[in-house]
Amino acid sequence: MDTPVRYVDVDGHILEPHGLWEEYIEPKYRDRAFKILEDENGLEYLSIDGKSSWLFRGGTLGFTGAIGQDPRPFLEPGRIKWEDPVLPRGGFDPHERVKVMDAEGIDQTLIYPSLSLAMECTDAELVAANCRAYNNWVFDFCKTHPKRLIPVAHIPVQDVEEGVKELRRTAKLGAKAAMIPSVCPLNRPFGGRYFDPLWQEAQDLDMPITLHPAASLEQLTSQLYPPKRDDASGPITLDPMAAAEQVSSPIDPLQRDDPSPWLMFVLGAEDTKFQFTTFFAEGTFERFPRLKLVVLESGTGWLVHLLQRMDDMFELYGFTTSMKLKPSEYFRRNCWIAMDPDDKMVQFNVQHLGSERFLWAYDFPHSDSITEPVSKLDENLAFLPPESRNRIIGENAVELYHL
Repeated sequence: MDTPVRYVDVDGHILEPHGLWEEYIEPKYRDRAFKILEDENGLEYLSIDGKSSWLFRGGTLGFTGAIGQDPRPFLEPGRIKWEDPVLPRGGFDPHERVKVMDAEGIDQTLIYPSLSLAMECTDAELVAANCRAYNNWVFDFCKTHPKRLIPVAHIPVQDVEEGVKELRRTAKLGAKAAMIPSVCPLNRPFGGRYFDPLWQEAQDLDMPITLHPAASLEQLTSQLYPPKRDDASGPITLDPMAAAEQVSSPIDPLQRDDPSPWLMFVLGAEDTKFQFTTFFAEGTFERFPRLKLVVLESGTGWLVHLLQRMDDMFELYGFTTSMKLKPSEYFRRNCWIAMDPDDKMVQFNVQHLGSERFLWAYDFPHSDSITEPVSKLDENLAFLPPESRNRIIGENAVELYHL
């Protein structure tokens, strides 16, 4: 009898409870740790190093967990407080999360943060301490159901050595993957040589690196412009491969009066695509042939076009890079991408790229995630032969993350 295919959600989120960082962070950082506080008007905000987050403020933090609900009440300042009963308990409690998974037909979920995605601090030491605190908490969260809830380590990127230390530490704790945010301080390209020690460690540990949109619009804005290089990466040059898909915007989000979550969702995905291209353009996959990179929560409709565009540019300008293979060949060797359960581009993508590099993600309990993910996934993949369908449903994830 054939073994049933596991449904593996590769990008599920939690809602960090009050007091997480104060309880789990080292005492020397406690006063500067992430905190959920209230301003003089009683409106909740996320405090980062004693300052208000630019995005998570104004008494609207609850919109993060508004799955399946009208988002308007959640964006009404002060109406719904963090950990309000209308927010899904599965975001805060591991036992309730498993009940949600059972109801939806999900066998395993890789767990990611929510508020911790706000990368609005430039103090590398403090960021690393906050990441350690979150990671220690999420391992406790997941150990109640270790075969169902899979912890993903949150890796600090402000200082590469701090990142290497946390990657090594969390691997020993049993992390199955390591997340980096789509925004990077100091405009560094993730594919640049500054991060080589981190990719070397990930390759040696056989640890997949997942690139996830982050919520800092301040850093996101600066990242939309050509990355600067420090001494370790060499002088600024115009790389035809990176320039082919460089993202730019005439609108500075910081000049807007309101931090619209719509803007965050739109620009966050674009920044992820930009950083994704730097792993090709900077020769990262050539230097680290066993590095595993996963792109999350960015859609898939752009993928075939981007790979074709990069291949075309490689034919003309590849000699200016350190790539030895076509970008599409590196993708098939080093990369995976997660699709939404109802992603209508799946047929086009599988036709051109095969099914081996596709995963799926629920994104529970975020406001932009869909409901009934498994039934919609099954409906969406019904056209595929069983072998390809089963790969996307779970087999690819089981192999990639050693589940």
